[in-house]
Amino acid sequence: MIHLMIVDDEERARTGIRSLIDWTKHDITIVCEARDGAEALELLNNVHVDILLTDIRMPEMDGLSLIEHVTNDYPHIKCVIMSGYDEFAYAQKALTIGASDYLLKPSRTQEILDTVLKLKAIIEEARHQENTLEKLKVGFRESFPLLKEKTLSRLVMTDNPPFERLLANLHINGEAFPHLFFGIIVLQIDNLHMLQRKYDQEDIELFKYGVKNIAEETFSALFRCAAFEHQDDIIVILNTEDWTGSDELNQHVAEVQQHIRQYLKFTVSIGIGSFDPGINHLRISYQESIRALDMKYFIGTEKIVDYKETVDDDPVHTSYPLSQERAIIQAVATGDQNAIADRLNAFNEALKPASTSKEHIQKSMLALVFALYRYCIEKNINTNDVFGESLTELTRIIEHSSMDYIVQTLTDVLLKASEQLHVKKNSNKMFQSVLDYMEHNYHKDINRETVAREVFITPGYLSFLFKQELKTNFLDHLHKIRIDHACRLLHDRSMKLSDIAHAAGYNDEKYFFQIFKKYIGMTPTQYRNNLGADSL
Repeated sequence: MIHLMIVDDEERARTGIRSLIDWTKHDITIVCEARDGAEALELLNNVHVDILLTDIRMPEMDGLSLIEHVTNDYPHIKCVIMSGYDEFAYAQKALTIGASDYLLKPSRTQEILDTVLKLKAIIEEARHQENTLEKLKVGFRESFPLLKEKTLSRLVMTDNPPFERLLANLHINGEAFPHLFFGIIVLQIDNLHMLQRKYDQEDIELFKYGVKNIAEETFSALFRCAAFEHQDDIIVILNTEDWTGSDELNQHVAEVQQHIRQYLKFTVSIGIGSFDPGINHLRISYQESIRALDMKYFIGTEKIVDYKETVDDDPVHTSYPLSQERAIIQAVATGDQNAIADRLNAFNEALKPASTSKEHIQKSMLALVFALYRYCIEKNINTNDVFGESLTELTRIIEHSSMDYIVQTLTDVLLKASEQLHVKKNSNKMFQSVLDYMEHNYHKDINRETVAREVFITPGYLSFLFKQELKTNFLDHLHKIRIDHACRLLHDRSMKLSDIAHAAGYNDEKYFFQIFKKYIGMTPTQYRNNLGADSL
């Protein structure tokens, strides 16, 4: 049941909304009504409300103020603002402060109903997801996964495990495999790193637990089965009386994918191993499943592959496409965005996905990242602006993502590097024009503001360029240019010191003496007297 609250200072409007729509038919009840925002807030202290329908103009507290309070104190409530055409700007403001929708007065009853039903659907979907997660949490906490997971993992992952002892441990947990034929199915969460960025670790573990539950519930109609986690993969042991081919499994595997997509809101890829008699076949079937997934790494997300689709056990092509790497770096240097995308695609093509393992592809992608990282360092580009604070996240993406997402991510990184390089080149050119201007105009009355204006940048950015490029400030560099010129003029003993000061850009001779001594360590007179006889 959805609880609706109506807030309007006109009783006729409240009555119309209440009586002209059959709310109970849509599983909605009007729990309370209020004449203004202040009265509504008082009622909210004691009444649970899901959707609030409010007018804008009301005495004591208007609709906008009410929505601000509700958004802060009752964030679960969906607010709908009602406004006239001349109040549309208020409706827009209401959306920015937390309103979910708005209605223009006069509103037809169907418009009001449609808006409320739309919000009802959103609320119910959120409740459904919350209930699903809560059920998963309860199941997770009440189970005893540790011993079972460890035992199942040893059963599949180790060579010649102690089968009898492990099966006895499983029997304690109510698990048994009484049938002759065994096989393995492996589920990999697509683009796992994206979920890890969005959710905390507890939620990720709950998602994996959900994948295990869905897989076990789906396959239990046909098999004795048990699922466990290994290095972020979900491995499902299938035990049956008769031999089962992958063709027969495909329908149930697709059903597992559908349920995971529907209830957990992400996708998985699934590898299918062979069925053979004997529990010792589990390790072979697992290796077939993993190899099937690895060999089809280029396919993309939500794939289903079986052991019969693998090409061979020993990939033929394992060389690194060095020439394509160099072509990518060259495209980054030139700033050609289309060339960057094309050459990254050529890099992928050179890996020959039909005969290259997932491990080789991942290592090749990491090698490309490190080559770009080294290039950025050589060009004095801030690597944080390109890769973030560390390469850990990028490494995670390459290890836990589909090829499509990896290519998209690397394309973004390459474009960032190219952009930063372009910015640096432009900064260098701009800074050189600043230096040239100062060299030719040092004798004039120039300062940081006038020079910045000449090259069309702000004085603050000009100061930044001096600190970045010369590790000094504008004024120090200007004094250096002027004093260097003054030193050259002092060789001409016919020139007066006042003329030299003026020629160097100093109108105040006393100030010239102070600056000269600061930078040279002696006065202009002392400097001239120390010049050799050949300076006469």
